[in-house]
Amino acid sequence: MLLEIQNLHKIYNNGTHALKGISFGVNEGEFLVVIGLSGSGKSTLLRCINRLIEPTSGTVRFLGKDITHIKGEELRKIKAQIGMVFQQFNLIKRRSVLSNVLNGKLGSLSTFDTILEKYSDEVYKEAYKCLETVGISEKAKVRADSLSGGQQQRVAIARSLMQSPKLLLADEPVASLDPATSNSVMQYFEKVNKEFGTTVICNLHFLSLVRRYATRVIALKAGEIIYQGAPSDINETWFRTIYGEEAEEVEIR
Repeated sequence: MLLEIQNLHKIYNNGTHALKGISFGVNEGEFLVVIGLSGSGKSTLLRCINRLIEPTSGTVRFLGKDITHIKGEELRKIKAQIGMVFQQFNLIKRRSVLSNVLNGKLGSLSTFDTILEKYSDEVYKEAYKCLETVGISEKAKVRADSLSGGQQQRVAIARSLMQSPKLLLADEPVASLDPATSNSVMQYFEKVNKEFGTTVICNLHFLSLVRRYATRVIALKAGEIIYQGAPSDINETWFRTIYGEEAEEVEIR
């Protein structure tokens, strides 16, 4: 088991109880998709896993190690093995595509090399290989803000691959993209999962994408797990339980 979450709670300072006793495990090589309405706790869950935020209570175990409250160099080493792709890409827009991808290596460099952004020839070769993986190496020298949304998200995936992560987290990675581009971007997550064996946990809204790419699904509602199982088993009854009686499924092809 790569990741184990036990009785995880997150209560924000404003009193919002975002996660209420979440427990589940993730095996190596899975493509786990987390679904649920906005505010159900999906983003909070991912941020607790990669320690962008501190859980209130409970345990996060990664590679058999309790990482819930580690800090400093120990946390830095763990985070270097967990990639993260965000909805809004989080690229440095005025810098080149290659420069943005190289930033993915900063967590494994010395402090001195990080400050100088000093990279070896091997690291440059690795960056181009990551760009080739997501089919965008020809854009290496152009500014990131000159790319389309789908291209920018592919750069963000390439940046995360520079970490050679054992676990790749993606928080609504296609929410700001059009339907055609959404499928294109999701295919690269699938490629990373199947060809490199990287475990993926991805937050998504559209069930058509969930059924196409997920090996397993967890559904959150008001901070609790209400469904855990195969994507094919989410029928109309489950859909309305997860999203509400008035919800209508939107299909992305």
